[in-house]
Amino acid sequence: MAVGTDDVYKLDLNEIIAFPDSAHVPVLPPQPGESWIILAEIIQDVSAFRPVFLTRDKIGSEFIVAFYTDNPMGDVEAMKCRVGHVMCIRNGMRHRFFDGQSGYRIEDPTTTFMLPCSMAQLQQINSRLRQINDDGEMGKCIACKKQAELRCKKCQVRYCGQSCQAKDWKDGGHRKECAIIATLRLWNRTDWG
Repeated sequence: MAVGTDDVYKLDLNEIIAFPDSAHVPVLPPQPGESWIILAEIIQDVSAFRPVFLTRDKIGSEFIVAFYTDNPMGDVEAMKCRVGHVMCIRNGMRHRFFDGQSGYRIEDPTTTFMLPCSMAQLQQINSRLRQINDDGEMGKCIACKKQAELRCKKCQVRYCGQSCQAKDWKDGGHRKECAIIATLRLWNRTDWG
């Protein structure tokens, strides 16, 4: 997978090495310099004695994610695990649970984080960023399309001035997408090995 830059956006969430689906999850732990992210939208909270979520990957396969951390309830609350949001599991390895179900057993909370959007929204935002790149507009204001030097501090989206940034934050939905865009842009610059 080609690595992008701050000004070149190439991220492909359908790339199976960096973002494997259920059919392409590696069976061996990552080698030095190698990594991947399992993307799983939470579709149901099925917790009983510990936090357990039914999730769906980008090809529609369903599996469970169970938390076996030192403080599972606190970790899940801190991560804001919510139905309809995307769970991101770094270097996830499939696990067969005692009841025969397959999924992911989270033992280290630092390997998992949440994106506050659905899988469809994540794909849509990624496609929009790729389109902006393909149209040669990465150096332009996201709101008015004029050349721009100012950037959002968190996600690096460009603005020509404070008025466009304030308007986009309020009316354009940037408030809801900023953290998602920041993560996508980080992944865009990542060499997945």
